[in-house]
Amino acid sequence: MSEIGAESYTFDRDVVEKAYAGWAPIYDVVFGAVFAPGRTAAVSAAERVGGRILDVGVGTGISLAQYSSRNRIVGVDLSEPMLRRAKARIRRHHLAHVETLAVMDAERLGFADAFFDVVVAQFVITAVPEPEAALDEFARVVKL
Repeated sequence: MSEIGAESYTFDRDVVEKAYAGWAPIYDVVFGAVFAPGRTAAVSAAERVGGRILDVGVGTGISLAQYSSRNRIVGVDLSEPMLRRAKARIRRHHLAHVETLAVMDAERLGFADAFFDVVVAQFVITAVPEPEAALDEFARVVKL
């Protein structure tokens, strides 16, 4: 069994998108409990600042109900199937504090500079081809 070195691995955005499309129907069951502590910690940290919060990689929206209604949440994800599940969750739980959900690449956010008070990106950096580009985008869209 050989190991794949970082230099020989090409990160393919299409592969990631297809993988999450496949995971969408079972994501909450498989990863819900495993990632619960991280989700709770991320939401708690965002809540300490509050305001307009960008949730990058919002996925199925499993964290959306954890945000307090005093905040305004915008969620983005590369996966349309994951976002469909998030939209159903918003309707099912009447999450009026969620302003919008959109298909968007973390490395190319379609928002103005300094548009958000907080950016949350739970478990995202390891799933993007260029983590530095995503981090640069998070810094660009958050108020400093």
